[in-house]
Amino acid sequence: MDRQNRPNALASGIYSPALALAIAMACVGGVGATPPEQGGGAPLGVERTEHVSYESTDVRVDAAPELDQGATAGVADGGGALVINATFDSSITSDPNAAAIEAMINNAVSIYESLFNDPITVSILFRYSPTEPDGTPLLSGFLARSQSVIYRESWNTYISALTADATTANDATANASLPESALSTIIDPSSANGRAIGLNTPPVMFADGSLGAGGPYDGIVTLNSSKAFKFTRPPTSGMYDAQRLTEHEIDEVLGLGSSINVRSDLRPQDMFSWSAAGVRNLMSSGSRYFSIDSGNTNLVGFNQDPSGDFGDWLSGSCPQGTPYVQDAFSCANQASDVTRTSPEGINLDVIGYDLIMTSMTTITSRTPTTTTTTPPCQPPQVECCPAGQPGCGVCGTDCGNHMCCPPADPVCDNANSRCLVCEPPQVECCPAGQPGCGVCGTDCGNGACCPPAYPVCDNADRRCAVQAPSGPECSPGQVPCNDAALGFTDVACCSQPTKKKQCAGACSAIIAECKAGCTTLSHPRKCKKRCQTAIVGHCKRSQPHACS
Repeated sequence: MDRQNRPNALASGIYSPALALAIAMACVGGVGATPPEQGGGAPLGVERTEHVSYESTDVRVDAAPELDQGATAGVADGGGALVINATFDSSITSDPNAAAIEAMINNAVSIYESLFNDPITVSILFRYSPTEPDGTPLLSGFLARSQSVIYRESWNTYISALTADATTANDATANASLPESALSTIIDPSSANGRAIGLNTPPVMFADGSLGAGGPYDGIVTLNSSKAFKFTRPPTSGMYDAQRLTEHEIDEVLGLGSSINVRSDLRPQDMFSWSAAGVRNLMSSGSRYFSIDSGNTNLVGFNQDPSGDFGDWLSGSCPQGTPYVQDAFSCANQASDVTRTSPEGINLDVIGYDLIMTSMTTITSRTPTTTTTTPPCQPPQVECCPAGQPGCGVCGTDCGNHMCCPPADPVCDNANSRCLVCEPPQVECCPAGQPGCGVCGTDCGNGACCPPAYPVCDNADRRCAVQAPSGPECSPGQVPCNDAALGFTDVACCSQPTKKKQCAGACSAIIAECKAGCTTLSHPRKCKKRCQTAIVGHCKRSQPHACS
Protein backbone atom coordinates (compact mmCIF):
# COMPACT_ATOMS: atom_id res chain seq x y z
CA MET A 1 0.00 0.00 0.00
CA ASP A 2 1.33 3.46 -0.85
CA ARG A 3 2.51 5.31 2.26
CA GLN A 4 0.50 8.45 1.54
CA ASN A 5 -2.70 6.39 1.60
CA ARG A 6 -2.05 4.64 4.93
CA PRO A 7 -3.85 7.22 7.15
CA ASN A 8 -6.93 6.82 4.93
CA ALA A 9 -6.89 3.09 5.59
CA LEU A 10 -6.90 3.84 9.31
CA ALA A 11 -9.88 6.14 8.92
CA SER A 12 -11.80 3.31 7.31
CA GLY A 13 -11.92 1.52 10.67
CA ILE A 14 -9.53 -1.35 9.98
CA TYR A 15 -8.30 -1.61 13.58
CA SER A 16 -10.31 0.21 16.23
CA PRO A 17 -12.21 3.43 16.92
CA ALA A 18 -8.97 4.95 18.20
CA LEU A 19 -7.23 4.10 14.95
CA ALA A 20 -9.98 5.74 12.96
CA LEU A 21 -8.38 8.98 14.05
CA ALA A 22 -5.61 10.26 11.82
CA ILE A 23 -1.91 9.67 12.39
CA ALA A 24 0.27 12.45 13.74
CA MET A 25 3.50 13.43 13.62
CA ALA A 26 7.23 13.85 13.68
CA CYS A 27 9.03 14.59 16.95
CA VAL A 28 11.21 17.40 18.27
CA GLY A 29 14.36 17.50 20.32
CA GLY A 30 14.42 13.77 20.95
CA VAL A 31 11.67 14.00 23.54
CA GLY A 32 7.97 13.60 22.92
CA ALA A 33 5.87 14.32 19.86
CA THR A 34 5.42 17.41 17.73
CA PRO A 35 2.43 19.60 18.64
CA PRO A 36 -0.55 19.09 16.30
CA GLU A 37 -0.08 22.39 14.53
CA GLN A 38 3.33 21.10 13.35
CA GLY A 39 2.02 17.69 12.33
CA GLY A 40 -0.31 18.62 9.50
CA GLY A 41 -3.28 19.61 11.65
CA ALA A 42 -4.74 16.10 11.66
CA PRO A 43 -6.97 15.14 14.59
CA LEU A 44 -5.04 13.23 17.25
CA GLY A 45 -5.59 9.58 18.12
CA VAL A 46 -2.44 7.66 17.30
CA GLU A 47 0.94 9.33 17.35
CA ARG A 48 4.67 8.70 17.33
CA THR A 49 6.92 9.65 20.21
CA GLU A 50 10.71 9.55 20.36
CA HIS A 51 13.22 9.25 23.16
CA VAL A 52 16.99 9.31 23.40
CA SER A 53 19.78 7.83 25.51
CA TYR A 54 22.47 10.47 25.83
CA GLU A 55 26.17 10.10 26.53
CA SER A 56 27.29 11.81 29.72
CA THR A 57 29.84 14.61 29.41
CA ASP A 58 30.04 14.98 33.19
CA VAL A 59 33.08 12.95 34.24
CA ARG A 60 34.79 13.44 37.59
CA VAL A 61 38.44 14.42 37.29
CA ASP A 62 39.28 11.91 40.02
CA ALA A 63 37.50 9.03 38.29
CA ALA A 64 39.43 5.81 38.63
CA PRO A 65 40.33 4.03 35.38
CA GLU A 66 38.96 0.70 36.64
CA LEU A 67 35.28 1.09 37.49
CA ASP A 68 33.05 -1.15 39.53
CA GLN A 69 30.17 -2.34 37.41
CA GLY A 70 26.62 -1.61 38.45
CA ALA A 71 24.75 -4.63 39.77
CA THR A 72 23.24 -6.55 36.89
CA ALA A 73 20.44 -9.05 36.70
CA GLY A 74 20.77 -12.68 35.80
CA VAL A 75 17.96 -13.94 33.61
CA ALA A 76 15.57 -16.06 35.62
CA ASP A 77 14.83 -19.65 34.69
CA GLY A 78 11.59 -19.97 32.77
CA GLY A 79 9.68 -16.73 32.40
CA GLY A 80 6.29 -15.19 31.85
CA ALA A 81 3.82 -14.92 29.02
CA LEU A 82 5.25 -11.69 27.58
CA VAL A 83 6.85 -12.16 24.16
CA ILE A 84 9.03 -9.49 22.55
CA ASN A 85 9.35 -10.20 18.84
CA ALA A 86 12.76 -8.77 17.86
CA THR A 87 13.30 -8.04 14.16
CA PHE A 88 16.85 -7.24 13.04
CA ASP A 89 17.21 -4.53 10.40
CA SER A 90 19.74 -4.99 7.56
CA SER A 91 21.98 -2.49 9.38
CA ILE A 92 22.49 -5.30 11.91
CA THR A 93 22.38 -8.42 9.75
CA SER A 94 24.93 -6.98 7.30
CA ASP A 95 27.32 -5.83 10.03
CA PRO A 96 30.51 -7.85 10.66
CA ASN A 97 29.50 -8.09 14.35
CA ALA A 98 25.93 -9.19 13.53
CA ALA A 99 26.09 -12.33 15.68
CA ALA A 100 27.28 -10.44 18.76
CA ILE A 101 24.74 -7.63 18.25
CA GLU A 102 21.86 -10.07 17.82
CA ALA A 103 22.96 -12.11 20.85
CA MET A 104 23.10 -8.94 22.96
CA ILE A 105 19.58 -7.91 21.88
CA ASN A 106 18.26 -11.41 22.55
CA ASN A 107 19.82 -11.26 26.04
CA ALA A 108 18.05 -7.98 26.69
CA VAL A 109 14.74 -9.34 25.40
CA SER A 110 15.02 -12.45 27.57
CA ILE A 111 15.24 -10.28 30.69
CA TYR A 112 11.82 -8.74 30.03
CA GLU A 113 10.31 -12.08 29.05
CA SER A 114 11.54 -13.54 32.34
CA LEU A 115 10.15 -10.66 34.43
CA PHE A 116 6.66 -10.02 33.05
CA ASN A 117 3.62 -12.25 32.60
CA ASP A 118 1.45 -10.22 30.21
CA PRO A 119 0.00 -12.48 27.47
CA ILE A 120 0.88 -10.09 24.64
CA THR A 121 3.47 -9.91 21.85
CA VAL A 122 5.43 -6.68 21.47
CA SER A 123 7.10 -6.20 18.08
CA ILE A 124 10.27 -4.08 17.90
CA LEU A 125 12.58 -3.37 14.95
CA PHE A 126 16.23 -3.09 16.04
CA ARG A 127 18.82 -1.08 14.08
CA TYR A 128 22.56 -0.36 14.35
CA SER A 129 23.08 2.81 12.35
CA PRO A 130 24.26 6.44 12.55
CA THR A 131 20.92 7.60 11.12
CA GLU A 132 17.24 7.68 11.98
CA PRO A 133 14.97 5.13 10.22
CA ASP A 134 14.14 7.83 7.64
CA GLY A 135 17.84 8.48 6.93
CA THR A 136 18.27 11.64 9.05
CA PRO A 137 21.69 11.63 10.79
CA LEU A 138 21.58 11.07 14.55
CA LEU A 139 22.86 13.97 16.62
CA SER A 140 26.37 13.63 18.04
CA GLY A 141 25.33 13.15 21.67
CA PHE A 142 22.85 10.37 20.94
CA LEU A 143 23.86 6.88 22.08
CA ALA A 144 20.54 5.28 21.21
CA ARG A 145 17.13 6.34 19.98
CA SER A 146 13.64 4.86 20.20
CA GLN A 147 10.50 5.63 18.27
CA SER A 148 7.24 4.19 19.52
CA VAL A 149 3.50 4.32 18.95
CA ILE A 150 1.31 6.08 21.52
CA TYR A 151 -2.48 6.17 21.72
CA ARG A 152 -4.57 9.01 23.12
CA GLU A 153 -6.98 7.44 25.62
CA SER A 154 -9.42 9.16 27.93
CA TRP A 155 -8.29 9.32 31.56
CA ASN A 156 -11.21 7.19 32.76
CA THR A 157 -10.63 4.52 30.11
CA TYR A 158 -6.96 4.12 30.94
CA ILE A 159 -7.35 4.29 34.75
CA SER A 160 -10.21 1.77 34.74
CA ALA A 161 -8.15 -0.69 32.70
CA LEU A 162 -5.03 -0.07 34.80
CA THR A 163 -6.68 -0.63 38.16
CA ALA A 164 -8.50 -3.73 36.90
CA ASP A 165 -5.15 -5.16 35.80
CA ALA A 166 -3.50 -4.95 39.27
CA THR A 167 -1.57 -8.12 40.12
CA THR A 168 1.17 -7.13 42.60
CA ALA A 169 1.65 -5.35 45.90
CA ASN A 170 3.34 -2.57 43.91
CA ASP A 171 0.13 -2.16 41.91
CA ALA A 172 -2.02 -1.99 45.04
CA THR A 173 0.22 0.67 46.56
CA ALA A 174 0.48 2.68 43.34
CA ASN A 175 -3.25 2.55 42.59
CA ALA A 176 -3.99 3.85 46.08
CA SER A 177 -1.89 6.92 45.23
CA LEU A 178 -3.92 7.78 42.12
CA PRO A 179 -5.93 11.02 42.40
CA GLU A 180 -9.70 11.07 42.83
CA SER A 181 -10.04 13.43 39.86
CA ALA A 182 -8.26 13.36 36.51
CA LEU A 183 -4.83 14.98 36.25
CA SER A 184 -5.42 15.38 32.50
CA THR A 185 -8.36 14.70 30.23
CA ILE A 186 -6.23 12.49 27.96
CA ILE A 187 -3.45 10.06 28.84
CA ASP A 188 -1.02 8.63 26.28
CA PRO A 189 0.06 5.00 26.80
CA SER A 190 2.30 3.31 24.27
CA SER A 191 0.65 0.73 22.02
CA ALA A 192 2.39 -2.06 23.99
CA ASN A 193 1.36 -0.57 27.35
CA GLY A 194 -2.25 -0.29 26.20
CA ARG A 195 -2.41 -3.96 25.24
CA ALA A 196 -0.77 -4.94 28.55
CA ILE A 197 -3.88 -3.66 30.36
CA GLY A 198 -6.38 -4.99 27.82
CA LEU A 199 -6.94 -1.98 25.56
CA ASN A 200 -7.23 -2.26 21.78
CA THR A 201 -3.95 -0.57 20.81
CA PRO A 202 -2.29 -2.55 17.99
CA PRO A 203 1.13 -1.74 16.49
CA VAL A 204 1.02 0.59 13.47
CA MET A 205 4.65 1.61 12.82
CA PHE A 206 6.51 0.87 9.60
CA ALA A 207 10.26 0.37 9.25
CA ASP A 208 10.83 4.01 8.25
CA GLY A 209 9.05 5.27 11.36
CA SER A 210 5.83 6.24 9.60
CA LEU A 211 2.47 5.14 10.98
CA GLY A 212 -0.46 3.50 9.27
CA ALA A 213 -2.74 0.49 9.06
CA GLY A 214 -0.65 -2.65 8.69
CA GLY A 215 2.45 -1.16 10.32
CA PRO A 216 3.93 -4.22 12.09
CA TYR A 217 5.95 -2.59 14.86
CA ASP A 218 5.23 -1.10 18.29
CA GLY A 219 8.53 0.71 18.06
CA ILE A 220 12.00 1.02 16.56
CA VAL A 221 15.23 0.97 18.59
CA THR A 222 18.41 2.36 17.00
CA LEU A 223 21.89 2.05 18.48
CA ASN A 224 24.15 4.79 17.12
CA SER A 225 26.83 2.85 15.25
CA SER A 226 29.18 5.84 15.34
CA LYS A 227 29.66 5.28 19.10
CA ALA A 228 31.98 2.79 20.79
CA PHE A 229 29.83 -0.10 22.05
CA LYS A 230 30.78 -3.36 23.75
CA PHE A 231 28.26 -6.07 22.87
CA THR A 232 29.41 -8.50 25.56
CA ARG A 233 29.85 -8.01 29.29
CA PRO A 234 31.73 -6.46 30.96
CA PRO A 235 32.22 -3.22 28.96
CA THR A 236 35.83 -2.23 28.47
CA SER A 237 37.44 1.14 29.13
CA GLY A 238 35.98 3.93 27.02
CA MET A 239 33.17 1.78 25.59
CA TYR A 240 29.44 1.87 26.31
CA ASP A 241 27.52 -1.22 27.41
CA ALA A 242 25.24 -1.91 24.44
CA GLN A 243 22.78 -4.02 26.44
CA ARG A 244 22.17 -1.26 28.99
CA LEU A 245 21.32 1.20 26.20
CA THR A 246 19.16 -1.35 24.40
CA GLU A 247 17.15 -2.00 27.57
CA HIS A 248 16.76 1.77 28.05
CA GLU A 249 15.05 2.08 24.67
CA ILE A 250 12.98 -1.10 25.12
CA ASP A 251 11.63 0.45 28.35
CA GLU A 252 10.36 3.39 26.34
CA VAL A 253 8.74 1.28 23.63
CA LEU A 254 7.03 -0.61 26.47
CA GLY A 255 5.72 2.66 27.89
CA LEU A 256 8.13 4.69 30.02
CA GLY A 257 8.46 8.39 29.19
CA SER A 258 7.11 11.79 30.19
CA SER A 259 5.09 14.47 28.41
CA ILE A 260 6.55 17.32 30.49
CA ASN A 261 7.32 20.38 28.31
CA VAL A 262 5.85 18.56 25.29
CA ARG A 263 2.06 18.50 25.65
CA SER A 264 -0.75 18.80 28.17
CA ASP A 265 -1.62 15.10 27.93
CA LEU A 266 0.12 12.98 30.56
CA ARG A 267 2.04 9.79 29.97
CA PRO A 268 1.35 6.93 32.46
CA GLN A 269 4.73 7.46 34.14
CA ASP A 270 3.77 11.07 35.00
CA MET A 271 1.17 9.84 37.49
CA PHE A 272 4.00 8.84 39.85
CA SER A 273 6.02 12.10 39.84
CA TRP A 274 6.38 13.79 43.26
CA SER A 275 8.37 16.56 44.93
CA ALA A 276 7.43 15.70 48.53
CA ALA A 277 5.06 13.42 50.42
CA GLY A 278 1.57 14.23 49.13
CA VAL A 279 2.87 16.85 46.68
CA ARG A 280 2.91 16.06 42.95
CA ASN A 281 5.24 17.83 40.54
CA LEU A 282 4.52 17.76 36.80
CA MET A 283 6.82 20.67 35.99
CA SER A 284 10.38 20.85 34.68
CA SER A 285 11.28 23.17 37.56
CA GLY A 286 12.11 22.11 41.09
CA SER A 287 12.88 18.54 42.03
CA ARG A 288 10.86 15.47 41.03
CA TYR A 289 11.19 11.84 41.99
CA PHE A 290 9.52 8.52 41.22
CA SER A 291 7.32 7.21 44.03
CA ILE A 292 4.46 4.72 44.14
CA ASP A 293 3.27 5.55 47.69
CA SER A 294 2.10 9.17 47.33
CA GLY A 295 5.62 10.56 47.56
CA ASN A 296 6.53 8.99 50.89
CA THR A 297 9.33 6.87 49.40
CA ASN A 298 11.74 8.39 46.89
CA LEU A 299 12.73 5.48 44.66
CA VAL A 300 14.81 7.51 42.21
CA GLY A 301 15.02 11.14 41.07
CA PHE A 302 13.63 12.24 37.70
CA ASN A 303 15.90 14.12 35.31
CA GLN A 304 15.21 17.88 35.25
CA ASP A 305 17.97 18.78 32.77
CA PRO A 306 16.21 19.97 29.58
CA SER A 307 19.00 18.53 27.43
CA GLY A 308 17.83 15.03 28.48
CA ASP A 309 14.50 13.18 28.62
CA PHE A 310 12.25 14.23 31.52
CA GLY A 311 11.02 10.65 31.88
CA ASP A 312 14.54 9.38 32.60
CA TRP A 313 16.35 9.21 35.94
CA LEU A 314 18.51 11.91 37.45
CA SER A 315 22.13 11.06 36.56
CA GLY A 316 25.24 11.67 38.59
CA SER A 317 28.78 12.33 37.41
CA CYS A 318 30.73 9.50 35.84
CA PRO A 319 31.45 6.99 37.20
CA GLN A 320 27.92 6.79 38.61
CA GLY A 321 27.67 5.27 42.09
CA THR A 322 24.46 3.40 41.19
CA PRO A 323 24.10 3.23 37.42
CA TYR A 324 20.55 2.45 36.34
CA VAL A 325 19.29 1.47 32.88
CA GLN A 326 17.03 4.51 32.63
CA ASP A 327 19.59 7.16 33.63
CA ALA A 328 19.21 10.18 31.35
CA PHE A 329 22.96 10.32 30.71
CA SER A 330 24.98 7.11 30.52
CA CYS A 331 28.64 6.58 31.37
CA ALA A 332 31.13 4.47 29.50
CA ASN A 333 32.48 1.36 31.28
CA GLN A 334 29.32 0.79 33.35
CA ALA A 335 26.61 -1.86 32.95
CA SER A 336 23.20 -2.44 34.50
CA ASP A 337 19.95 -4.29 33.78
CA VAL A 338 16.25 -4.00 34.52
CA THR A 339 15.36 -6.15 37.54
CA ARG A 340 12.29 -6.84 39.70
CA THR A 341 13.47 -4.29 42.27
CA SER A 342 15.07 -1.69 40.00
CA PRO A 343 13.15 1.57 39.43
CA GLU A 344 12.53 0.50 35.83
CA GLY A 345 11.03 -2.86 36.81
CA ILE A 346 8.79 -1.23 39.43
CA ASN A 347 7.76 1.56 37.04
CA LEU A 348 6.77 -0.88 34.29
CA ASP A 349 4.85 -2.89 36.90
CA VAL A 350 2.74 0.04 38.09
CA ILE A 351 1.87 1.35 34.60
CA GLY A 352 0.31 -1.99 33.75
CA TYR A 353 2.82 -4.79 33.17
CA ASP A 354 2.41 -7.90 35.31
CA LEU A 355 5.66 -8.30 37.21
CA ILE A 356 6.41 -11.87 38.30
CA MET A 357 7.09 -11.47 42.00
CA THR A 358 9.23 -13.76 44.15
CA SER A 359 9.58 -14.17 47.90
CA MET A 360 12.93 -12.39 47.64
CA THR A 361 11.57 -9.27 45.96
CA THR A 362 11.91 -6.03 47.91
CA ILE A 363 11.75 -2.44 46.71
CA THR A 364 14.99 -0.51 46.96
CA SER A 365 15.73 3.16 46.54
CA ARG A 366 18.74 5.17 45.43
CA THR A 367 18.12 7.51 48.39
CA PRO A 368 19.95 6.13 51.48
CA THR A 369 17.26 7.23 53.93
CA THR A 370 14.61 5.11 52.23
CA THR A 371 16.58 2.04 51.18
CA THR A 372 15.17 -1.24 52.46
CA THR A 373 17.23 -4.19 53.58
CA THR A 374 18.82 -6.40 50.95
CA PRO A 375 16.93 -9.64 50.28
CA PRO A 376 18.72 -12.78 51.49
CA CYS A 377 20.71 -14.84 49.02
CA GLN A 378 19.30 -18.30 48.37
CA PRO A 379 21.75 -21.26 48.50
CA PRO A 380 24.07 -21.96 46.79
CA GLN A 381 24.39 -18.22 46.20
CA VAL A 382 26.09 -15.99 48.76
CA GLU A 383 26.53 -12.26 49.22
CA CYS A 384 29.22 -11.21 46.81
CA CYS A 385 31.47 -9.17 49.09
CA PRO A 386 32.03 -8.03 52.69
CA ALA A 387 29.74 -5.29 53.98
CA GLY A 388 30.67 -1.82 52.78
CA GLN A 389 32.55 -2.93 49.69
CA PRO A 390 31.48 -2.07 46.10
CA GLY A 391 28.83 -4.47 44.85
CA CYS A 392 27.87 -5.66 48.33
CA GLY A 393 24.37 -7.07 48.42
CA VAL A 394 24.57 -8.75 45.04
CA CYS A 395 23.99 -12.49 45.22
CA GLY A 396 26.50 -14.65 43.40
CA THR A 397 28.40 -17.94 43.21
CA ASP A 398 31.05 -18.65 45.84
CA CYS A 399 34.41 -18.57 44.11
CA GLY A 400 36.64 -19.52 47.09
CA ASN A 401 39.13 -17.36 49.00
CA HIS A 402 36.31 -14.96 50.02
CA MET A 403 35.58 -14.12 46.40
CA CYS A 404 32.43 -14.80 44.40
CA CYS A 405 30.83 -14.01 41.08
CA PRO A 406 27.99 -11.48 40.69
CA PRO A 407 25.56 -11.78 37.77
CA ALA A 408 27.73 -9.45 35.65
CA ASP A 409 30.62 -11.98 35.81
CA PRO A 410 28.80 -15.25 36.43
CA VAL A 411 31.47 -17.93 35.91
CA CYS A 412 33.72 -18.85 38.82
CA ASP A 413 37.20 -20.12 38.02
CA ASN A 414 37.82 -21.98 41.29
CA ALA A 415 41.43 -22.77 40.49
CA ASN A 416 42.33 -19.09 40.25
CA SER A 417 39.63 -17.67 42.58
CA ARG A 418 38.40 -15.28 39.94
CA CYS A 419 35.23 -14.51 38.03
CA LEU A 420 34.91 -14.94 34.28
CA VAL A 421 32.52 -14.02 31.49
CA CYS A 422 31.91 -16.70 28.87
CA GLU A 423 31.67 -15.06 25.48
CA PRO A 424 28.46 -15.98 23.56
CA PRO A 425 27.52 -18.60 22.53
CA GLN A 426 29.56 -20.18 25.33
CA VAL A 427 28.22 -20.49 28.87
CA GLU A 428 29.38 -21.99 32.15
CA CYS A 429 29.58 -25.73 31.74
CA CYS A 430 27.75 -26.83 34.88
CA PRO A 431 25.94 -25.61 38.02
CA ALA A 432 28.12 -24.37 40.87
CA GLY A 433 29.89 -27.18 42.70
CA GLN A 434 29.75 -29.70 39.86
CA PRO A 435 32.85 -31.13 38.10
CA GLY A 436 34.14 -28.81 35.40
CA CYS A 437 32.64 -25.67 36.98
CA GLY A 438 34.35 -22.57 35.67
CA VAL A 439 34.97 -23.96 32.18
CA CYS A 440 33.25 -22.11 29.36
CA GLY A 441 31.47 -24.32 26.83
CA THR A 442 28.63 -24.50 24.31
CA ASP A 443 25.06 -24.44 25.57
CA CYS A 444 23.42 -27.82 24.99
CA GLY A 445 19.98 -26.98 26.32
CA ASN A 446 18.22 -28.14 29.50
CA GLY A 447 21.03 -26.91 31.75
CA ALA A 448 23.83 -28.92 30.12
CA CYS A 449 26.68 -27.69 27.97
CA CYS A 450 29.77 -28.92 26.19
CA PRO A 451 33.33 -28.15 27.32
CA PRO A 452 36.05 -27.67 24.69
CA ALA A 453 37.04 -31.36 24.86
CA TYR A 454 33.52 -32.38 23.70
CA PRO A 455 32.52 -29.47 21.47
CA VAL A 456 29.46 -30.89 19.71
CA CYS A 457 26.04 -30.60 21.35
CA ASP A 458 23.37 -33.11 20.37
CA ASN A 459 20.25 -31.14 21.31
CA ALA A 460 17.90 -34.05 20.73
CA ASP A 461 19.70 -36.26 23.25
CA ARG A 462 20.99 -33.50 25.58
CA ARG A 463 24.55 -34.83 25.37
CA CYS A 464 28.00 -33.67 24.37
CA ALA A 465 29.93 -35.57 21.75
CA VAL A 466 33.09 -35.45 19.66
CA GLN A 467 32.31 -34.83 16.00
CA ALA A 468 34.71 -35.64 13.19
CA PRO A 469 35.83 -32.48 11.34
CA SER A 470 34.35 -33.80 8.11
CA GLY A 471 30.92 -34.08 9.68
CA PRO A 472 28.46 -36.99 9.33
CA GLU A 473 28.11 -39.12 6.23
CA CYS A 474 25.19 -37.70 4.29
CA SER A 475 23.06 -39.10 1.50
CA PRO A 476 23.66 -37.89 -2.06
CA GLY A 477 22.31 -34.37 -2.49
CA GLN A 478 22.66 -33.56 1.21
CA VAL A 479 25.39 -31.71 3.12
CA PRO A 480 26.34 -31.44 6.81
CA CYS A 481 24.45 -28.64 8.55
CA ASN A 482 23.93 -27.32 12.09
CA ASP A 483 21.81 -24.83 13.99
CA ALA A 484 24.67 -22.40 14.52
CA ALA A 485 22.15 -19.59 14.07
CA LEU A 486 21.02 -20.46 17.62
CA GLY A 487 24.55 -20.89 18.95
CA PHE A 488 24.65 -24.72 18.72
CA THR A 489 27.15 -26.85 16.84
CA ASP A 490 25.35 -30.18 16.64
CA VAL A 491 25.44 -31.59 13.12
CA ALA A 492 22.76 -33.13 10.90
CA CYS A 493 22.30 -33.69 7.16
CA CYS A 494 20.30 -31.17 5.15
CA SER A 495 19.45 -30.51 1.53
CA GLN A 496 21.44 -27.79 -0.21
CA PRO A 497 19.08 -24.87 -0.95
CA THR A 498 19.80 -22.75 -4.00
CA LYS A 499 16.98 -20.25 -3.51
CA LYS A 500 15.58 -18.43 -0.46
CA LYS A 501 12.19 -20.06 -0.84
CA GLN A 502 13.82 -23.50 -0.52
CA CYS A 503 15.30 -22.74 2.92
CA ALA A 504 12.38 -23.98 5.04
CA GLY A 505 12.19 -27.34 3.28
CA ALA A 506 15.94 -27.83 2.95
CA CYS A 507 16.58 -27.13 6.62
CA SER A 508 13.64 -29.20 7.88
CA ALA A 509 15.84 -31.87 9.49
CA ILE A 510 17.83 -29.49 11.65
CA ILE A 511 14.70 -27.42 12.43
CA ALA A 512 12.91 -30.58 13.61
CA GLU A 513 15.87 -31.56 15.78
CA CYS A 514 16.02 -28.08 17.25
CA LYS A 515 12.27 -28.13 18.00
CA ALA A 516 12.60 -31.55 19.63
CA GLY A 517 14.90 -29.97 22.17
CA CYS A 518 12.18 -27.47 23.12
CA THR A 519 9.73 -29.96 24.59
CA THR A 520 11.26 -29.98 28.07
CA LEU A 521 11.52 -26.19 28.34
CA SER A 522 9.03 -23.99 30.17
CA HIS A 523 7.96 -22.18 26.99
CA PRO A 524 8.21 -24.75 24.19
CA ARG A 525 6.07 -22.77 21.75
CA LYS A 526 8.32 -19.75 22.02
CA CYS A 527 11.40 -21.95 21.68
CA LYS A 528 10.05 -23.71 18.58
CA LYS A 529 9.23 -20.39 16.97
CA ARG A 530 12.82 -19.25 17.47
CA CYS A 531 14.13 -22.49 15.97
CA GLN A 532 12.10 -21.87 12.81
CA THR A 533 12.77 -18.14 12.43
CA ALA A 534 16.47 -18.19 13.33
CA ILE A 535 17.48 -21.14 11.14
CA VAL A 536 15.36 -20.22 8.12
CA GLY A 537 16.31 -16.54 8.45
CA HIS A 538 20.01 -17.37 8.61
CA CYS A 539 19.66 -19.60 5.53
CA LYS A 540 17.92 -16.84 3.56
CA ARG A 541 20.60 -14.30 4.48
CA SER A 542 23.62 -16.52 3.79
CA GLN A 543 25.34 -16.71 0.42
CA PRO A 544 25.33 -19.42 -0.72
CA HIS A 545 22.24 -20.44 1.17
CA ALA A 546 23.12 -22.88 3.94
CA CYS A 547 21.29 -24.47 6.86
CA SER A 548 23.64 -23.25 9.56
